Amino acid sequence: MPSIAGEYHNFPVPRECWKPSVGLKAVGMASGLLKVGFFYLVMRFFFPRVFLTPAMVIVGILYIAGLLVRFRVLLDRTAGEVAITIGLWTKRVPLIRIERVDEILRFGAEIKLAGGVAFAYSPFRKRRRLARFLKIRTGFEGMELGITQAAARAADPGRAAAAKADADAALSRRTIPFACAVCGCGVLSLAVAVAVAPQAGGWLVHLVAVLLRIYFVAGGIVALLAGAGILHSALRNRHTARAGAAGRH
Repeated sequence: MPSIAGEYHNFPVPRECWKPSVGLKAVGMASGLLKVGFFYLVMRFFFPRVFLTPAMVIVGILYIAGLLVRFRVLLDRTAGEVAITIGLWTKRVPLIRIERVDEILRFGAEIKLAGGVAFAYSPFRKRRRLARFLKIRTGFEGMELGITQAAARAADPGRAAAAKADADAALSRRTIPFACAVCGCGVLSLAVAVAVAPQAGGWLVHLVAVLLRIYFVAGGIVALLAGAGILHSALRNRHTARAGAAGRH
């Protein structure tokens, strides 16, 4: 006859799930509306009118998609993993790869993995005072403690080192496309600076237009330099890795 302790030990460990609360979604909706309104004003007064309608259609589609997208974190202690769902995409992460969990970082939640990859849900950036003022539940209460404890129990130095090495290798493979994307953002920022054209008279409108040009030009130059630096570093690291692999053979 099996012991009571044995029967209890065989019970499946319940899974825990966290997702944004209704209040946090409402905050995200209000924040998105403010951003859409600000974007409309910028496009209305500082860019040619021909860009206004298509730009607002694109922003409207992105806003609706942002409201409908699903964000969920599911902790499965039995499988030793965390499933992070964003929209229709789900990423299953072994607990040993999780480096840090922050429940209220940037008024939401963030899970940082080995290799520098992070998954976050946050209507605002670093608004802890606003979170305390609104006094709403985020829906991620207890996530930091639950996942941190589960990751600590699953800790294995050998497996963690292997997982980190795999994560670093995967990150290096994604570095070159990321660097190209950064350079593309730089080019786009410079193109936007060229497209700035005040649609009303007055010294204030023209002053803001000049500031916008400076902002987009500076951002474009920084993005191009950063992308070039990342690309150069990635190519050098890949060359070094290939040379090391050839030397071992």
